[in-house]
This record gives sequence, C-alpha cells and structure tokens, in this order.
Amino acid sequence: MMGYAAEHGIKALCFDIDGTFYPKMQMNVRLAAASLLHLPFALRYSSMRQRIRREAGYGGSCGSCLLDMQRAEAELMGMPLDGFIEKEERVFRKPWERLFSSIRPFPDVREVLSDARDKGYVLAALSDFPIGTKLKALGIEDLFSYASSTEDYGALKPSAVPFLAMLDVLGLQPEEALYAGDSRSKDIDGARNVGMHTALISRSVRVYSNADIIFSTWKEFGKMVL
Repeated sequence: MMGYAAEHGIKALCFDIDGTFYPKMQMNVRLAAASLLHLPFALRYSSMRQRIRREAGYGGSCGSCLLDMQRAEAELMGMPLDGFIEKEERVFRKPWERLFSSIRPFPDVREVLSDARDKGYVLAALSDFPIGTKLKALGIEDLFSYASSTEDYGALKPSAVPFLAMLDVLGLQPEEALYAGDSRSKDIDGARNVGMHTALISRSVRVYSNADIIFSTWKEFGKMVL
C-alpha cells in the first residue's frame, strides 16, 4: 500500500521547525525567562509580528513587509532602524541560539526523515524565525537540501512569498510538495493557499483543520505519508 506522498506524486517534504520537530513549550519557557528583563520590548515585538501577519495575510507581493514594520516600530520607539534590529538580535536571536542547544526533538524525527530521504524525497525546512543552528542541534541538518527563514524573504507565514520562493528554489510545482507544521493558520492555511499538500501535527483528537493529513506522532507521520 502506497503512502500519501507516493499516491499524490509528491517529490518534496517541507517542514516548519518550532513545534513541529520538537515541543514548542520547551523553547517558550526558556525564552519567557530570558525576555523578562526586556518585557516592554518583547511585548511590542510580539505585537509587531502579529500585525505583519494580519495586514499582509496571504499576500504574494509583500517582500518588504517585515522591514517596513521594523522601521515603523523603530520610529515609534524613537530609535534608528539599525538600533531596533540590533536589539532584536540581542533580546531574541542570540538567547534563542544559546538556549536551543538544550532542546530535544520529538521521538522518531530523525528516523522518519532519514527514511524519507532514502526513499528519494527532497527535504526542506521553512521557519518563521532564523534557523541558525537549529537543525544541527536537533541532529537532522545533514538530511536537508533546503533550509530558510521566511524573514529572508521579508515576510512571515501565512504570506505566499516564502512558500513560493522555497518552491522556486526546489524547482517544483506546489502540488509536488507537502508542507507539515503545527499551526493551522500559519502553516496549513499558508501552504494550502499556494496549492501545496499539508500535514498538521496535533495531539488533539478534536482538532479541526483543512490539512490533508493530521498526525500526532512522527512514527504516525511516517506510516501515513511514506
């Protein structure tokens, strides 16, 4: 019996990282503690990202949305753009990189991904946040042919911009790729909007989603997809 990928002519399996390869709560707890010293900035930063998603929506021509919003926030705070970006790096990016070394992936992640690659599927990672050494820390970096952040394209999920850019680099049509993630609005709806197949990781038995596949463990993902 063929798995979902073979049945639908899928050539690439694409993934979100945070909350998909490891329990997001692990990092949320660590980041919350690290952000307490900069709480006002952290709250503004979170609000900014929410506004970017809301205002850009699924738009396919928002290559500067992130930069435009960063510039606007910097002006409201009375600081230069490069100062705002430097503070982002200091408050979020560097602590994230440092804390990630203690994160552990879900069971069976490497085994399933390795099996997928052995069966000829191209593996790609697309995250809203800078990837840095995440895949290396999770022990799966060597399995991926593509890894990028949506920020590299000046947008955030569910914008079509990063999804289409990823597909362009992979040289694939949307229907030839499956995107798996833990967010219904950002990952599933964003990928479906450009025509990709989708898989939602969720431990809720009552989850409602437009995803083509819903899985609760990586072993289950392997049985359903491969």
